[in-house]
Amino acid sequence: MSTMKIQASPSQQIIRNRTYNCQMRNLYYEKSNYNFRKLKSLIEAKELPEESELLQKIYEFAELLSICLSYAKSSIFCGKSDKIAPYSQDHQKGILQEEVLLAYFLEEQISSVRYIISLVETNMRVQAFANNGMNEIFVSHIIENINELSQDTEKDLRYFYDNMEKRYTIGNKLFGILQELQNFR
Repeated sequence: MSTMKIQASPSQQIIRNRTYNCQMRNLYYEKSNYNFRKLKSLIEAKELPEESELLQKIYEFAELLSICLSYAKSSIFCGKSDKIAPYSQDHQKGILQEEVLLAYFLEEQISSVRYIISLVETNMRVQAFANNGMNEIFVSHIIENINELSQDTEKDLRYFYDNMEKRYTIGNKLFGILQELQNFR
């Protein structure tokens, strides 16, 4: 007994893959936004948690953003080397301009998160170096500067968080519009 495979046309496969990628992009956008809100409580606390704990949470957030960006790009390109036509030109398979903007937004957020990760990791390394060399004369002279660096790191973290939060308000509006438009397709 042989089974017969039913092949979907390439255009149907693209639409099906695009729908899946859009759904996954939406899911991971919501997860990343939720994770960002959890970071808010950590960063806005009077005292920041230990850097290793904070760094782990930031890594998780960065991973969610990266997955979301991957699905966002897949929904735009759909496995093709060229972009699909804009929705204004092709109402059946076209790409909404908001989808492209969302991908740019995600790239910017990932860039900011990478900077924050680098900032925290560098601060941890400097602190570890200072703690290991407390008895050395050279290090003892710069301990005050290292403590000042830690305070500056806290200020920088809060600054970048505030900046990312402002961008998330724009991103959330864009995401809301995108969901509304996709529901009417």
